[in-house]
Amino acid sequence: MSKSLAYLTLLVAAATLVVISVAKPMYLSDANGFLRNFVNHEFLNVLGVFLAITLASVANIHLAFNRIEERHSKRNALVKSRQNLKKTAYWLISLFCVGGLVVIVKPVACTSEISVALFNSAAIIIVLWHVLILISLTELVFRIEPEFPPAPEGGDDGHNMRGS
Repeated sequence: MSKSLAYLTLLVAAATLVVISVAKPMYLSDANGFLRNFVNHEFLNVLGVFLAITLASVANIHLAFNRIEERHSKRNALVKSRQNLKKTAYWLISLFCVGGLVVIVKPVACTSEISVALFNSAAIIIVLWHVLILISLTELVFRIEPEFPPAPEGGDDGHNMRGS
């Protein structure tokens, strides 16, 4: 998925959720039992699991980049990819912090059904953003292809069976 499509998805989802929050707040407020029971400590638990697993994956991708550069003796060949991976890690941490703020501030700041719906919408956007990051990392992982040593000289490609 391209960055443009991901940002467009976030923008359209945010706009849609804001419109629903204002027009029909009962759909996204705490009148919705799922959101009432989710946008609290459970939300932070989900974000924590996302963060822990995804940061471990980011670390593995970083190590894979190291191995690729070592095999090709090209130091810093993946500079842009590393920068994007680093940004992803920091976005994950930032989204976790914003999610914490949503959970902490929601009970204090919400004075109407609309404000509750807007806070719940923020939580939905954070989860969507995490999903888009997971899609991006999955696509990156599948772009890293295996490398095989060159076939030995003399025409033997390693598939010939001897003795038959």
